[in-house]
Amino acid sequence: MKKWLFLILLIPIIAFSQHQIQGLVIDSSTKKPLPFASIITNTNTGTLTDVDGKFQIQSNTVINQIKVSYVGYKSTSFPIAQSDKYIKIQLEPSTESLNEILITATENPALQIIRNTIKNKAKNNIETSLNSFKFDAYTKLLVTAHPDSINGKIDTVFVLKNGEKEFLKIDSTNYKFKKDIDKHHLYLSEKISQFQFQKGKKTKEIIMASRMAGLQQPIYELLAITFQDFSFYNEFYTIAGTKYVNPIANNAIKHYNYKILDTIQQNNKQFILIYYKPKIKKDFTGIEGVLYIDSKSYAITKGMAELKAIVNVKATQNYSFIEDCNCWFPSDMNIIIKKGDNNENVNLFGGMVKVSNSAKNDSIVNSSRNNPSDVSYFISKTKNSNIEINPQLIVKNSSSTIKFNDDAAKKSEEFWNLYRTDSLSERGKETYKNLDSIAKSENIEGKIALGRNLLKGYFHTKYINLNLGKIINLNNYEGLRIGFGGTTNQNFSNKIRLESYVAYGTKDKDYKFSLGAATRLNKENNTWLGVSFTNDLKEAASLDFIAENTSFSPVNPRNLNIDKFYNYKTLSTYFETDIQPNLEAKFQLSSGDYAPTFDYQFINTSKNISRYILTTASVNLQYSPKNEYMNSPIGKLTIKNEFPHFTLQVTKSIEDLFSSDFDFTQINLRILHKIKPLRKGITNILIEGGIVFGDAPISHLYNATPNYTFKNPWVKRITFAGKNSFETMGYNEFVSDRFLAIHLKQNFEPFKLGKKFKPQISIATRAAVGAIDNPDYHNGLVFKSMNKGYLESGMEINSLLKGFGFSAFYRYGAYRNPIWSDNLAVKLTYKLRLGF
Repeated sequence: MKKWLFLILLIPIIAFSQHQIQGLVIDSSTKKPLPFASIITNTNTGTLTDVDGKFQIQSNTVINQIKVSYVGYKSTSFPIAQSDKYIKIQLEPSTESLNEILITATENPALQIIRNTIKNKAKNNIETSLNSFKFDAYTKLLVTAHPDSINGKIDTVFVLKNGEKEFLKIDSTNYKFKKDIDKHHLYLSEKISQFQFQKGKKTKEIIMASRMAGLQQPIYELLAITFQDFSFYNEFYTIAGTKYVNPIANNAIKHYNYKILDTIQQNNKQFILIYYKPKIKKDFTGIEGVLYIDSKSYAITKGMAELKAIVNVKATQNYSFIEDCNCWFPSDMNIIIKKGDNNENVNLFGGMVKVSNSAKNDSIVNSSRNNPSDVSYFISKTKNSNIEINPQLIVKNSSSTIKFNDDAAKKSEEFWNLYRTDSLSERGKETYKNLDSIAKSENIEGKIALGRNLLKGYFHTKYINLNLGKIINLNNYEGLRIGFGGTTNQNFSNKIRLESYVAYGTKDKDYKFSLGAATRLNKENNTWLGVSFTNDLKEAASLDFIAENTSFSPVNPRNLNIDKFYNYKTLSTYFETDIQPNLEAKFQLSSGDYAPTFDYQFINTSKNISRYILTTASVNLQYSPKNEYMNSPIGKLTIKNEFPHFTLQVTKSIEDLFSSDFDFTQINLRILHKIKPLRKGITNILIEGGIVFGDAPISHLYNATPNYTFKNPWVKRITFAGKNSFETMGYNEFVSDRFLAIHLKQNFEPFKLGKKFKPQISIATRAAVGAIDNPDYHNGLVFKSMNKGYLESGMEINSLLKGFGFSAFYRYGAYRNPIWSDNLAVKLTYKLRLGF
C-alpha cells in the first residue's frame, strides 16, 4: 500500500517556459564541470549550474545574452542566437583576489564563515529566536512533463539477432503519452495550511483546504510526508523524507568540504555564496549544494541541496528579510525529483522507497530517444504568506502536529482563489476532471481504504472493518482456533463504535466471544466511554496491559506450545482519553469469573480456591514523547513514530466488591527504545517488569515470557522463535510476583548478496531477575524462583529463504542446565515482507 502511494509521487515534473536554453559550464584547462556557477541573462533571470555544471534557463522573453561568473575564474558574457538551444561555456582561471573581508584568514576562508554561521544559529533560527509566529502556506504538488519534451511518433522496436536488427513490434507508448500530457498533468494535489508556532512547543499545521486529484477525501498519510524541512537550521535536513547531516550542523565541518563561490549585493546587503560537498567517507551519505549567507548576521538567506543518483533530487529554500524581527523568514521552497544520469542507488522516504538500477535487455532496440519516464518528473512548491511575528498565540496539543479541518476537502473555488499564490491552469483543471473520472470508475478510494486497513490488520468493508487477527490462531490448548470479528468504521458512525468477535477451538471444543460498544465524547482529545463483555482465554502469568497496541499477526509462534491458560468472563467499562496526543490514558473497571484451564489451587491460611472472582480498577498510561500525530476526519493517525515509548499500568483488585476474592495491587512497566543511526542498523532495547503487593492468583503473576520446551528427542524442541521472549527458558519454569527483564538486540543492515537474497544478521542478549514471596500458595504448578538472575545470548540469521531464517541461543549463568543441549535453543524465524 505505502509503496504504490509513494510511487504515485515519484514519477516526476515541471513546465517549460516558451524560451529556454540549456548548457554546460567547464574549466577551460581541465575540462571539468564547474558546479553552482552563477548565470544571469539579459532578462535579469538568474540561476546556478547544478553539481555537474549543467544549467537550464527559462524565460517568457527572448534570451540573447548570458553572463557567467565563478569565484577564481574570469566572468564572461556570451551572446545567444535564436537557434541556440544548448551551449558549452569554458571559463578561464583568474588570479583576482576575493573581496577583502574574505581573504584575512590563512586557512580556507569558507570554513570561518561556516563556523560563524553555526555559532549564530540560535540567533538566526526563528524557532529559537522568536516567541511565536504564524503564517499561511499554499502548496502545489505536480507530476507532469512538458509536451515538447517527447516525440509523439509511433515507435518501432527491434531485437538484435546475429548482429542485425529484426522487427519486433510497434510501440505507441510515446504517442499516447504525448496525447495525454498535452491535455493534462499526470497528477495534481493542492493544500492550504496555517502554521502556528509557540516557543517550547512543536510547530502545528492546520490544514484548511486540501484537494487530491481523483479523491473525494485525501490520503491523509501522504499529507504528513516531509518532502523538505521548513528550517535549514536543524542538525539534520530532510529531503524526500530522508534525513541527512545538515551542512551547518554542529559537527558539519567533519563531514563536508566548503568553497566560496561568489559574493553578491542586493538591497544594500551583501551575501556570500558557499558551496558544500560531502567528504569522501565510508558509511556517510551527505547532500551537495549552495548556501547564501548574510555577511553581517551570518543568517541563511537561501539554501540549495541536491542528490545525484538514479533519481535526482533538488531542493531550494528562499528566505525574506522581515524588519519587525530583524530576521530572515522562510518565504518559499520547492523540491524536484526526476530521473538521474548515473546508476548510483538512493533511498527515499527514510529507506521506505529504495531506487536501484535494473538490468537492461541489450538485445532490444527502440527507435525513440526518450520515453515517458525520462521526461516526467515531480515538483512540490510551497509559498508562505500572511506572516505574523510574535502574535498572541497559544498552541494546544502541539504533539498533534497536523490538524485536518473537517470541511477541508469541501472548500469552494472562491476559498481556494483567496490563498492560491500560483493560478490553476487549464491543464490543471483538466487533470482534476480526468483523474476524478478514472478514480470513480476504478473505485480507487475503496482500494485505498482497503490497503490502509490491511496495514493495521483489518479488512475494510463499507460499515465494518474485519479483524484479520481473529480469523485463525494456534495454541496447545485450543488447537486450531478459528474466529470472526471486527469493529464498525466511520461510514457506520463517527460517534458510536461497536466491536465484537467469536472464536472456536477445535481441541477444547469451546466457544469464546466478546461484545462491546463505545461512544465518543470528545474528538479533539480522542475521548471514548465504552462497555464490553468478554469470555475468552489468556496465558497464565503473562505480562498484561489493558491498552496494549498489538500489531496484526495471524499466528503468534509462541502460542504453539503454550498450554497453561485461564478463562475469564468479565464485564468491563472503560474511559479512554488523550491527556496530550502523545500521552494516552485508559481507565477501566472490570469484574468477573476466572478459572485456570489446568490443575491449580490457591491455598493460604484464609483461602482454598481454584476458581475465583476478581473486581479490578486499572489505570494505563502510554507516553511517546517524540511521536507526532494528525487529527483527521477518520480519527487520530500516527504520522511520526519515534522512540522511546513508555507504558505504565496500575491495577487494584478490590476484595469483597462484587464478591471479589482478592485484595492486591499490581504495577506493570514497559519501556521500548530503538536507536537508529543514519543508514545503519537498529539497536532495540526493551525493559519490562512488574510487581505485586499482596497475595495474587496465577492470572496476575509473571512468567517472564518463556519460549522453550524440554521435549525429547531434542529435534522436537526446534520451533518458531517468538518476539521479545526468552528462547531458552522453559514454559512456566519460573513464576514471580516481581520481576525485571531487559532485552538488547542489534539488527545489522542486510547483506546484499543478490537481487532478492539479502540475509540479515541480528545478535541479542536477554537478562531477567525475579522473586516470589509465597510460592507454596500456588498448588498444581511446579516452578522455580528467578532470584539469581537469568541470562541468554544468541544470534539470528533472517530472510534466508522466502522470509524464513533461523536463530540459536544459549543459556548461561546461575540457571545453566547440567546437560549442554538443554541450554541450546535453535529456532526458525520468519519475517513477513509486504514489499516496502
